[in-house]
Amino acid sequence: MKRKKNMLKLLLIVLIFLFLLLGAAALLLSRYQDKVEREHRKQETIEKLESIPVVTPTPAVTITPTPLPTATPTPTPMVTVAPAFTPENYMGQWYSSDGLASVQIYELTNKYVSLYFSQANSSGTSVCEAEIHAEVAGNAAEFYFTDSQGNQAGGNLIFDPSGLYVRISTMALSGAPVYPQVNGILKRERPEVKQPDPTPTPVPAVETAGNPEEYYFPDSNTRLLTDEELSAYSSADLELAKNEIYARHGRMFVTERIAEYFNSKSWYQGTIDPQTFDAQQSSIFNETELANIQKILQWEEKKRNEGN
Repeated sequence: MKRKKNMLKLLLIVLIFLFLLLGAAALLLSRYQDKVEREHRKQETIEKLESIPVVTPTPAVTITPTPLPTATPTPTPMVTVAPAFTPENYMGQWYSSDGLASVQIYELTNKYVSLYFSQANSSGTSVCEAEIHAEVAGNAAEFYFTDSQGNQAGGNLIFDPSGLYVRISTMALSGAPVYPQVNGILKRERPEVKQPDPTPTPVPAVETAGNPEEYYFPDSNTRLLTDEELSAYSSADLELAKNEIYARHGRMFVTERIAEYFNSKSWYQGTIDPQTFDAQQSSIFNETELANIQKILQWEEKKRNEGN
């Protein structure tokens, strides 16, 4: 009986072992079948892929940029401007048509001019001079200066093919017997200067009216005054004698002492304001009056310096 039980136990153990062995075998078989199935599907996929025709892609067209043409610069021709004048043609001495004025150009370029100006009065007894520097624009130059006599003047030069054109006019007179006054084409050759007669004919001026005793020099417009007669007066009297020449032509005065003096004279008629008169005096006085004004002025300064 006991042996039978042992046999049954052994048989049960064998059955259990077989069952486990079959289970393990079944599991291994299932795994193997899955692996085979996966390999099969993989192989099929590979074969399908290999059966698909390979399309060679058309390479994209690479656009090569067309290079821009490089412009070859054509040199612009320089405009050659002919000089306005040739400086060498105008160097040296030039003379006015009456021979009284001269211009000596000693430095000249197309940008700058330096010259020496000189002008004498008709009798040749007095000369005004000046050294002038000016800028040149084109074929002309404009300038202003004060001459050796104290006259203030201005004008211009034109370097003309026919000669040297000079225009100079006096803007403020100093009372000197000569002052700058040129207008015309100057030439290289100096014309003969006509000498005045030994006894110049008096230039008619304003007629002297009234009592001669009301004047210092009633004929100062027709004759040259002498040093001897001028030396007899004080500086205050000489100032009035000088202005007497102005008053004879109708100039008004702003200095109270001078205005009162001439207003007391029966012949005086002040009709021209000082500014207008002084701007026009170059056309008012004759040469005798200009010379007398300068001479009186010299004696007036001399007397004043001496305390008289």
